[in-house]
Amino acid sequence: MKRWLGSVLVAAAMSVGSPVLAQEACKSIQVKNPPTLSEMYAMADKYAKAWKKDAVPARIGNTSLGPLQPNGSSAAWNLQFFSPSANASVAINTFRGTLTCWAQPGPAGRLPDLKPDFFRDGAKLYALAKQNGEAPLAQGYAVMIQTAAAPSDRHATWYITYSKEQAKDPGVTVIVDANTGSVEKVLKD
Repeated sequence: MKRWLGSVLVAAAMSVGSPVLAQEACKSIQVKNPPTLSEMYAMADKYAKAWKKDAVPARIGNTSLGPLQPNGSSAAWNLQFFSPSANASVAINTFRGTLTCWAQPGPAGRLPDLKPDFFRDGAKLYALAKQNGEAPLAQGYAVMIQTAAAPSDRHATWYITYSKEQAKDPGVTVIVDANTGSVEKVLKD
């Protein structure tokens, strides 16, 4: 009876459809030092193109587990690339010295209009964060960066924000043109 019931449950689950799981797109590798934004992008772009030749960047940023450092490096990068031909995306991440790649089907959201030579100088982004957010940095906040795409024309920007565990948002966001590196706006609450 148990075997029959188990078979029925498996068959029922399969008929409903199983969730699509991410698949490993590259073998994990160790990275010796936290890479800079430029170094990380070069590595990730190489893996993304090996995965699908038409892969384009969809999102680039660091996580709170690896704040942006003054030299432009982070211990926790999170990049996503999208392949229009496969209608799939690949996430390429670093964390605790390991780089991983995981692909999954489906769209990646609004793609930023990044030029081939877009601005990827992490040290300069950190300098802009310091210049425009000296108070949060002095209070122990960390620097976070993330690309974004405008809804109307996919204009590509870097959003620089500040993060501190169990602390209120300091109310400063620096918006930088992701293709030129020029500051567009500094939003303050």
